[in-house]
Amino acid sequence: MALSEKLIELVVDKVLIGGIVLIAGYWLNKRFEIFKSDINEKYRQRQILVDLENQQKQRVAELEQEIVLARHQAELEFLERQIAEFYWPIYLRLEKDNAMWQRIATLGARDHALPDSAGEIIERDFILKNHDEIVAIIESKIHLAEQAENSQELIEELLKYLKHVAIYKAVRSIESMRGVNPMDLNEPFPSKLFPLIQHNFRSLQARYEQLKQAKFRDLNPS
Repeated sequence: MALSEKLIELVVDKVLIGGIVLIAGYWLNKRFEIFKSDINEKYRQRQILVDLENQQKQRVAELEQEIVLARHQAELEFLERQIAEFYWPIYLRLEKDNAMWQRIATLGARDHALPDSAGEIIERDFILKNHDEIVAIIESKIHLAEQAENSQELIEELLKYLKHVAIYKAVRSIESMRGVNPMDLNEPFPSKLFPLIQHNFRSLQARYEQLKQAKFRDLNPS
């Protein structure tokens, strides 16, 4: 074989080898680019999932906080209603009643009793009126006492009170029974009513003040 032919063959071989190397390099580079693209896409997708998960956790936390705050506000508002519409007005009127009936001779007062004429006026214009107001509160707002821890006992005492007042008003409406009192007819004033009202009133006040001063961490210790 002539030298020129060998040179041509050598050049052709090198060209072929170079072409193969070039093609292989191009193919490998393309595969590497695809691999990098796949890796980047998977990373991007994973990052999207992480971001979505973080957003979801944040939204759940926000919703939980909103629920806690809503419950807190609802409890505050209900406590306000219990105190303002039920316990306080009844407590106040019972305190007034306690101060007055002990001055009325027909109700059993012995020391410092008022004259009979004054006692009759106070009974008619104050004590019976006071009872009517308490009865109206009980009849319209009894549902505000249903969640008390002593609700069963309290409601029993309230029912006794309603019967006591009904008998009291009946005997005072009959002139011939002016000297008769409900206890003479086996309907005495329920002795546990005032202590129960007082206890619940003070407990609700304390709970109300506690909630008003509470921070979010106190409402949601978890």
